[in-house]
Amino acid sequence: MAETDYSEVLAIISAEVIGDSPEVRQNYLKHFSNQTDKFINAMSKAYIGWREFDSNIGSDIKKAHISALIYSAINNHIISLKLFLSGYTIAAGNLQRQVIESIALALLCSEANLDILDRYMDSKYSTNKAVRDVLRHYNKLNISKNALQVLERSRDFYDEYSHPTQLTLANLISFSESGKLYLGATFDEGKLEQYAKEVNGRISLAMVFDNFIDGVRANVKKW
Repeated sequence: MAETDYSEVLAIISAEVIGDSPEVRQNYLKHFSNQTDKFINAMSKAYIGWREFDSNIGSDIKKAHISALIYSAINNHIISLKLFLSGYTIAAGNLQRQVIESIALALLCSEANLDILDRYMDSKYSTNKAVRDVLRHYNKLNISKNALQVLERSRDFYDEYSHPTQLTLANLISFSESGKLYLGATFDEGKLEQYAKEVNGRISLAMVFDNFIDGVRANVKKW
């Protein structure tokens, strides 16, 4: 490899590793600023709901675990959208799996008639089964049908990001410029329809976060 080629590649990779890509973020916000505002409003309400729950747990270790799961879901959902708007679609999609599983696990742990909280605290529960188990026990968990459907759709959609798939590989290929490959942060005008699905899915989940937290709170009150 010529020294000039190496220097050019070194500069590209260095910029990606230690730099920022504000122009990529601005391209996303040009198309999705209204949706982003809706997301921020919904997650602000969810944060307040978590804070109210957390303020009443006292020194109860079990409730503290549930509070931590709710907080983790909120935190990761916010970070996931930030990663997406920064051009890191695959990383954002992978993080969504944790969001969905944390929500599901918090719901399951809040139901006293299930033994999942004790198993989770003893590291004897496989958390990747949480969404499956919520769908099995939804009638016990104070969760609305709408919220349940959103959770299930989100699980199915983000399963695609957990492994190398055609979807994840397509993220590297430009749909608007033939033959172009992306390295790092990307925005592709040819993928606006897919981007819209991503953003709208995150908003749908954000809009029912309050429902999840209310369900957890109602269950814990029965302890």
